[in-house]
Amino acid sequence: MRTDYVLDTLIAAGLDNARGKEEETEKMLRGLTGEDWEELWKMSSLHQIWGIVWAGLKKFPRVELPEAVREKFAGAAKQVAFQYYSVLSFSTFVLSVLKEAHIPCYLLKGIALNELYPSADMRKLADVDIYIPDAEAFRRAEVLLRARGFAPEEGGASFHTGYRKDMGGKSYLLELHWRPCDFLPDSAADQVVMDIFSKLPCEPEIRRIAGADIPILPPAENAFQMVLHMMQHLVREGFGFRVLCDWCVFWRENCARVDGGRFLSYLERSGLTGLAWAATEICVTRLGLSGEDVPWMRSIEDARYGDSAKLLYGDIIAGGEFGRGERARVVALRKSSFGLASYAETVHRMMQSRFPKWKKVVVAWPVLWAATLLIFFRNNRKMGRGSTADVIKSAKEREILLEQMKVFER
Repeated sequence: MRTDYVLDTLIAAGLDNARGKEEETEKMLRGLTGEDWEELWKMSSLHQIWGIVWAGLKKFPRVELPEAVREKFAGAAKQVAFQYYSVLSFSTFVLSVLKEAHIPCYLLKGIALNELYPSADMRKLADVDIYIPDAEAFRRAEVLLRARGFAPEEGGASFHTGYRKDMGGKSYLLELHWRPCDFLPDSAADQVVMDIFSKLPCEPEIRRIAGADIPILPPAENAFQMVLHMMQHLVREGFGFRVLCDWCVFWRENCARVDGGRFLSYLERSGLTGLAWAATEICVTRLGLSGEDVPWMRSIEDARYGDSAKLLYGDIIAGGEFGRGERARVVALRKSSFGLASYAETVHRMMQSRFPKWKKVVVAWPVLWAATLLIFFRNNRKMGRGSTADVIKSAKEREILLEQMKVFER
């Protein structure tokens, strides 16, 4: 039995996207061997979607799972639920602190996405991402958070600052964004993104969650930020099924609220139509998302993007959640150029991410490039990711995927 097909089917069931296929699915599950069940557990763990798969399995109470597998799924799903309530509490606390100080902000992903699932506690949560587009408000937020006991993380990324906070015996990570996503490797596309998010309405959209008012992006901008999140991970380690599950529930719950024309214009201007098309095609053909929930797909010429959906699905299967599954996955070569120039650009971007405070000090770049490469080779060896040649080969394969999706072509 192909584990990927079983996983697709159970994800669809867990998301309530498989109505009318119950008899067929139950028959398939009854035919699984002990080895099949163990492989299903491994795949679910690789993508960290235990709660979603477990929700799908519970739709078929007459199917007998091996007891060891049942216990592992039930235990993992319980941990996911516990983590959800912990992060929910932390999220509302942080947002209340910012609200009291009249600091405008937007929650990215997180608990706002969980609320779109059949059960909010079935989706794994980790850190909390908050976007503050106004530079002066961002500075005020940093001062405020430090005063409230939030400890800055060392290093940091090129588009957010990390803060740690201990609460109730747990340590939480807050990522405070001054950009909606990492810098895109195509400068024209990156400028489009910043133009779009510079025109956000003065007041965020408010969603009521657990008795709290949660500020989120408007629907079309929210959908676009999710595509940017996919792109951000695709050019690095890749992304997994959890991102596709988020995409499924977002469109099922927000189809009527998203201005499809505006969303498509964002994709076309940034050159990310192919990525959105491929991800959505997988959701429709494999995860049970209704084509009626994504009417904007009708405006896209399928043939233009060739085998990109098939290639993206293969990349997702191999990589797991954010590239955890394949040892050789570290970073994809950037689409804006190929060959030696692409390698150089990749190293430069890695340097900017690792040394954000030095990225404008041009005279220091040669030293920082060398340091970045040394750290890369050391980490590659330490983490057992395979040879550098394997890493480069994996990156090149995803470069072909980016070509098929015509990323950044406008």
